[in-house]
Amino acid sequence: MIAKHTHKANGFVLNFKDYGESDRIVTILTDEAGKLKGIAKGARRSRKRFANAIEPFSFSSILFSRRKPEGLCLIEDCNVTNHYPKIRQDLEKTLYASYFVDLVDLFSEEGAESRSLFFHLRDFLQLLETGPLSESILRLFELRLLCISGYEPALELCLTCKTPIDRIKEFSFSFEDGGIRCTGCTPVTTSRLSLSPGTAMTLITGKTMALEKIRRLVFTEQVLRESRMLLVPLIRHILGKEPKSLRVLQEVTRLTKR
Repeated sequence: MIAKHTHKANGFVLNFKDYGESDRIVTILTDEAGKLKGIAKGARRSRKRFANAIEPFSFSSILFSRRKPEGLCLIEDCNVTNHYPKIRQDLEKTLYASYFVDLVDLFSEEGAESRSLFFHLRDFLQLLETGPLSESILRLFELRLLCISGYEPALELCLTCKTPIDRIKEFSFSFEDGGIRCTGCTPVTTSRLSLSPGTAMTLITGKTMALEKIRRLVFTEQVLRESRMLLVPLIRHILGKEPKSLRVLQEVTRLTKR
């Protein structure tokens, strides 16, 4: 008989789905065990054991066990530590947070070390919880997520001739190559997006800026528009699909701005 090993961890609920008549399959990004998927027996019936703890972007302490490294673990207990009430009271903030956990889920692998993603998600959920909503927060979340995941867009110099961006008059971003090229180095057939120097410099600054200073970084309407046209298609290109939560967010944002 294989021994059962019990573990404790803190983690963010990324998603869940109902299973059978009373159970739920839950995906959680933990601080120590990486991303794990487990079954919470009776979660749909037991309000005492799992109250508010198995909801997307809830931060919870969990007790789980497994008999072997692969496969589902058994979530024996789950207690919510932070339910982010101010986010949940605001529809747009809730949609932002749902998009955050959706992206983290798509860019993480089960069982792999994910501490950087864990802290990235924690930091930006805290920004949503404690301050006003702004699209710049969304764009910086996407940008930093790409950097953490190994897909950092190359914005500092031309991919071909290596000319620094501050010495290039006109340039564009190549989605196939993940970086900028000056006009003389851009093939006609390349799928590209023209970028202004202001957008490139804002993103370069934002990807490493201290978290407590992020809200001071000014995104003009042009910078917001160009960074949206850069980061959203780049994420789609990398994943090979568009996150479902993004479509919902875009539609609600469009309706609220009418």
